[in-house]
Amino acid sequence: MASCGSDNPASEGSSVDDPSSGSAALSSGGHSHGGHHGSSSSSSVKAEPISAVGDSLIEDTTAVLSKNDLPACTPDKEGESFYVESEHVLYFCLEKEWFPSETVESLFKIGCHNGVLTLEAPGAEEEEEESSGQGQSNPWGFFNGGGSGTSALDTMPVRLPGAHIVGFAEKGPFRYGASVKIIELDSTQRLADSKKIHKTCITEAGGNFSFDSVDLVSPYLRVEANGYFHNELTGGLSSQMVTLKAVVDVTDRDTVNVNMLTHMEAPRVLKLVENSGNNQPIRAVKAQALKEILSSFEINLGGSSGGGNNGFPWGYGQQQQSTVTTDGRFAEDISLFDGDEYSAALLAVSIMMQRNGSGNDMLQYTSGIAERIKGNGNWDDNNAKADLADWLMVLDTSGSYATIRNNIASWKRGDVPDFEKHLRNFWTGIYQFGACNSMTAGTVKHVNNSLSKYFISYYEQPEGPRIRFICDAETHRWRAATDIEKDTVGFGKGDYDGQIKAGKINADKFYVYEQSKGKWRAATGDDIMEFEDIGNVYASLAPGEKVIFILRHAERTDDTGKKGHLTDNGKKQAKTVGEKLKGDAIVFANSTYTRSYETCENVASGAGVSPFVSDTIKDLDGEWYVKDESKYDSYKNSDGGGWVVASAYAYKGAYADAFYDFDKRSEEFLTGVVKPRFASVNRVGVWISHDMFVAPITAYCTDKKVNLRYFDTKSWINYLAGVAIIMGTDGKMRYVPVKGLSSGTMTM
Repeated sequence: MASCGSDNPASEGSSVDDPSSGSAALSSGGHSHGGHHGSSSSSSVKAEPISAVGDSLIEDTTAVLSKNDLPACTPDKEGESFYVESEHVLYFCLEKEWFPSETVESLFKIGCHNGVLTLEAPGAEEEEEESSGQGQSNPWGFFNGGGSGTSALDTMPVRLPGAHIVGFAEKGPFRYGASVKIIELDSTQRLADSKKIHKTCITEAGGNFSFDSVDLVSPYLRVEANGYFHNELTGGLSSQMVTLKAVVDVTDRDTVNVNMLTHMEAPRVLKLVENSGNNQPIRAVKAQALKEILSSFEINLGGSSGGGNNGFPWGYGQQQQSTVTTDGRFAEDISLFDGDEYSAALLAVSIMMQRNGSGNDMLQYTSGIAERIKGNGNWDDNNAKADLADWLMVLDTSGSYATIRNNIASWKRGDVPDFEKHLRNFWTGIYQFGACNSMTAGTVKHVNNSLSKYFISYYEQPEGPRIRFICDAETHRWRAATDIEKDTVGFGKGDYDGQIKAGKINADKFYVYEQSKGKWRAATGDDIMEFEDIGNVYASLAPGEKVIFILRHAERTDDTGKKGHLTDNGKKQAKTVGEKLKGDAIVFANSTYTRSYETCENVASGAGVSPFVSDTIKDLDGEWYVKDESKYDSYKNSDGGGWVVASAYAYKGAYADAFYDFDKRSEEFLTGVVKPRFASVNRVGVWISHDMFVAPITAYCTDKKVNLRYFDTKSWINYLAGVAIIMGTDGKMRYVPVKGLSSGTMTM
């Protein structure tokens, strides 16, 4: 293979629209592959957007399914290349015809520059790219910048002639047009760069590269891949060119992969060698560095073994050490599609590093983490870990892991490894959830890591994020809990069939207990009736229908005795309700309490009723359902107040010795008190009573479908709420729960 004409990340900070598309004459030896690295549609890339990812989809329009899909080879495409997926072959446009790369290589050198392929006449000078380094910190220790100094290695004889070095360059797979460079490192000068540099280009879709025959003096190499890569998060190409690196010892290997693990471990490898006084070969610390990188991301693979072997062609004194390894695997052994645990780990870390994007932001983010690990082998930035955990959690709970998997599968490079488990292990580990297994199945937790933006102090905290997490009994994985899962935690078995409780997290949601199934379910409209606005019910009356609204009084003062008054706000509330009833002569009735009368008076004022007259009905005082006053008072004092006692009586039939039979007593009021008084109502009647009566009668009239179950849900009848009793022309009565204010209930 001809050498590559460029290698440094000159376009690392550039947009993908930057690669130029020259079209010089065939005889000039200056043809270039224009890239087509834009946003047009592609036959091979099908991806869905991920909301938590900032990068947009950048499709590669230089890949086609078959040779028949190649565009016309016109003069403006002269020198450009397209990849035919069905043949796994690059085709070049030359003299109005498409030729496979094998044919083209006999006439030209296939080079690469700024992420695109170029054709150069044999013997043409290689074009160097300028190193940009934009947006990156430098965690690389004692690299001196690619051969700018003098190294003893530069004058040494070749130790391994004709070496064959192959590998894969992967973030996702690097795209054809990427350059790969080998820089030999001088072990006599603290692994400084020498001037011995070897170059090639990637001309395959899978990111694989090959140095067919290179003469090496040193076994210690830095390998750099620079170009665009396939982006796991979008399914398309990266937004910018990037450079990934590996520091390796090729004493006993000819395969060197360049990936995110090699890139991140390199600073730590060099630091470990430096810490040894430069008396350890690189391979002696590689396994430790890899293990530390993986452990930083909650990934623990492999065991403990000795490293290296004795087949040295280099003539150097070798130092064998027993080190902690990862099944004898080094980072440069790992590839995305090997189908093992290490492939899954590599893919997981590669995805994590795109927390901030796929270009310079990614490299800066990665370098920052590598710099923290470099010193002591530990990523000790808990804030950054919590931020990454939050991002991974959002991707997981939004279903984006499946999208990422589909994106990777669409490249058809091989089976996609189980990267998801490592991403989940990371965010659940940072959240301190613990193991999810058969013993913890069904456990529901909140984020108690105070560095997370989803942190809450305790499970039922009313303000703050409402997301909770459950250990799934089937998959044994933590996932976002559904509303019913997080809202019914601790409910246990219901006390009776049809019991309703408000959600633990979503207090505005309600759940019903089905005794036959022994489980809670979400309440529906058939379980809980909503209160309708008085004005709407009034306006919807059919011709000939009459209505009596039985309502709780308006807001009162703290004086609960018979002479207690409304507050000023209560008077305003009553007038507002009256305004909804303008247009009819209203028949009023009140209890023997002053606040009941004042409510009628202000409703009349709002409705414009004058003169105001109100009948006093003692049965509206509130004790209608009470059979034994002393027992009722005793229960109120012992069980939490009148609201608890009255609601438990109405909905559960509790305290039977203190109250009358609920159904019979309710019917007595409707047939014996209400129905006869319809004769004196022209169209509208307003009766004002008290909560201890209005709540039970409203519950009865609605078949207990209004939620006034204070004993369970802390929900109680609001001021100026109650029930509309509507009589038709046939004398039959129907019932509608009504509200005069914005809500028919209050929660205390």
